[in-house]
Amino acid sequence: MSQPELGPAPVTFNVTIADASSLPIHHVNTLALRTGIDEFFFTLGVVVPPDQEEAAAAVEVGHLEAQPIFRFAISRDTMEKFLAVMAGQYDQQTTLIKQLHRFDEETSKEEVSGNE
Repeated sequence: MSQPELGPAPVTFNVTIADASSLPIHHVNTLALRTGIDEFFFTLGVVVPPDQEEAAAAVEVGHLEAQPIFRFAISRDTMEKFLAVMAGQYDQQTTLIKQLHRFDEETSKEEVSGNE
């Protein structure tokens, strides 16, 4: 009796991003997020601070309108990895910011005491 032939075993690859230095960098300050069954849909955009006339109009309609810059979707699996990476990066950045603030406070105190 012959054994049934098994299909090829799945292979997992590590993926690295090629040089992205030629891509433009867009500053965004607003985000819209929608979810599907197994994906997340992001729209990133920019809201320019309104002048007085635009602010009055925004109060009247109840919102400011953002200029969409970029849309993308990621899978649930990729979102899980993204959140883990971002949590670590956010915590590291927060630690560095706190260290810089402490350094600035110490430097300011030294300058004040040196001026007396």
